[in-house]
Amino acid sequence: MSPMACTETVKQTDLLSSDMYRRQVITAIGTVGVAGLAGCSGLTGDLEYTAAPATLDPEVAAAEGYDTEGPSVFAITETVEVAGESREVGITTWTTGYQSDTGPCVVLSTPAVTLAGQSLNPLAQLSGSELITRLLEELGGGASIRELEAAGETELSIFGEARTIEEFTGVLETGGGGAVPSELNSDGGVPIRLYLLSTTHEYGDGGSDVIFALGFQPQALVDAETMHALFESLQHPVEPPETANATGQ
Repeated sequence: MSPMACTETVKQTDLLSSDMYRRQVITAIGTVGVAGLAGCSGLTGDLEYTAAPATLDPEVAAAEGYDTEGPSVFAITETVEVAGESREVGITTWTTGYQSDTGPCVVLSTPAVTLAGQSLNPLAQLSGSELITRLLEELGGGASIRELEAAGETELSIFGEARTIEEFTGVLETGGGGAVPSELNSDGGVPIRLYLLSTTHEYGDGGSDVIFALGFQPQALVDAETMHALFESLQHPVEPPETANATGQ
């Protein structure tokens, strides 16, 4: 499995003057995090682990103008070496997608499992830009991000404790096209800001999942306060839906 410097300056007033440009930005960013949330079920690994779902507080998400898709099952199968033997491991992750006029947010919960001191979850082994790239690969949607750079950290209260989210800048590849001012999008890319949470949350009688939250906003429409409020509303575990879409990797 493959794991996974924006210096462009634009004026917000110029960027927002083009309704078509705004629509293209939102459409492009909207391919991330929600396009890959439906698909097939059934793991065949000889070691199988399943997370408990995680979501944003529905009232907070609705108040901030976000529509919800999910939770859905997201299945990954990995072959790992444990004590000199190859073992096939099935990892069942829950994903929930959120979409608004300013970009998406996606929440994932994946099992925090180890065997013989070795982490068996490929997502839990990554961090920072590598984690963002791998999440985009797993979620699908065809979007890619270049010039990914760290842009600071923010401490928030999540699950009743102080936890740190990382922020990044980058350029989202949109493929170009459309009536977009050339000086703003000449290479088909849209400057964006990303918000990433990766944290372990223990629950119940020994349960432990790694929770990821990944949010995107175009640089011209950045509203960090809203994204922080969404992250602080995270809930885990929540009851799984009676029926859920599933994807297989």
